Amino acid sequence: MGAKRLLPLSGVVAVVLILAGFAAAGNTPKGTSSVAKVVAFYSKHSSAQTTSGVLLSLGALLFLVFSASFAARVRSVPGANALCLLGAGVLVVGLTTYAGLSIAMADVVGHIQGTALQALNVLNGDAVFVFLITIGTSAFLLGAAAAIYATTVLPRWLCWWAVVFAVVGVVPSHVLGGTLDHIGLLAFAGLGIWTLVVGTLLTARAETAV
Repeated sequence: MGAKRLLPLSGVVAVVLILAGFAAAGNTPKGTSSVAKVVAFYSKHSSAQTTSGVLLSLGALLFLVFSASFAARVRSVPGANALCLLGAGVLVVGLTTYAGLSIAMADVVGHIQGTALQALNVLNGDAVFVFLITIGTSAFLLGAAAAIYATTVLPRWLCWWAVVFAVVGVVPSHVLGGTLDHIGLLAFAGLGIWTLVVGTLLTARAETAV
């Protein structure tokens, strides 16, 4: 029971590792950055990108553990349970792909054409993060919202919080423009805060599956 009770804390550790991973990566070049800028950045920050990739991968693994522990608590709502796990799977694929590409770019900089490195940078920032990660986030949060609404595992306000960020996450990038151009990324930040709260509450309550 002791180990099972602590499983939700894996979400808290996951958020810390993922935040550390993005912090280690620094301000990576935008998709519109020149070849010279991209090459210069990854040449200078190759070690930081490798560190970032490792931290993000570990964070992704622990988020999967957290997702499984949360799904176990709400297994009486099978549809929501399944959506949580599927969403977590998509999110983890996105995070590990992002991490892998970061490590790959750090490893091959100086050994491949600058245009190839630029293409990888565009793929990582404008495709993997913007779509895989945000869609996985939205799916997980929608499943979590339905599960919380149908059970007494957690306070009902966490359901509405999840719904709001899930909706934000499906807003396509480059649609609203301006400061809202990548509004979907706010859903990922919202998921991080939600996970910290839920992981802490589930551990404190130590409830069995509903």
